[in-house]
Amino acid sequence: MSDGLMLNNPAAELRIPRRCQPGRAMRPLTEEEVEKYLEAFDLREKLIARLAIFEGMRPGEILALRWKSVAGAMIRIEERVYKRMLNTPKNGKTREGAISDGTLKLLDEWFPLALDPGGEGFIFPSEKIVTPLSLDNLWRRSMSPKLEPLGLSWATFQVLRKTNASLSKKAGVDPKVASDQRGHGIGVSLEVYTTSDLEQKRAAIKKLEAAVFRKLQPEAQAAASRP
Repeated sequence: MSDGLMLNNPAAELRIPRRCQPGRAMRPLTEEEVEKYLEAFDLREKLIARLAIFEGMRPGEILALRWKSVAGAMIRIEERVYKRMLNTPKNGKTREGAISDGTLKLLDEWFPLALDPGGEGFIFPSEKIVTPLSLDNLWRRSMSPKLEPLGLSWATFQVLRKTNASLSKKAGVDPKVASDQRGHGIGVSLEVYTTSDLEQKRAAIKKLEAAVFRKLQPEAQAAASRP
């Protein structure tokens, strides 16, 4: 609906069972936690995590990347892998995204280790080489065990996407640019993925307080000077 492709929301007709368990609260990582998260991994997993946190990519999009997808500081997202099947991106749209300097550096380090460095080769292949890495295997075997000792195994790829949205907002990134990079509508970006932390809320109310009293001060001075 936020992309203007539908006139109504069929999900509004869904009925939640009375005994349905509430969803688990999901918060984004803090800046300090992002650093700890990345430091937990070897090169491959660190690169995958960076693509989620800084480039805002979905896990299926990351694992479907081929070497031809990368051109300088640009990455072209035209495939995703879902339930081991290659398909178009979630919204059906190919998009171009930017790549951060830190991610580019890791890509340069990873390329000499590529099992298939050709254009059609997957950046993150499975043991078969001709298929992409399995998300379930990646998380269960290579990521969660490294995060468990740090108390960060709760930070799944959904959390990393929320982290990208929330920290982008906190850094002052234009909401439209950030949502275009992630590949979804701005309404979804603001309503679903973006949250404000206490520091931002504190700054907001201090800004409001200062604005109110800046306005009241001249009025009070003017009133005091009247005869």
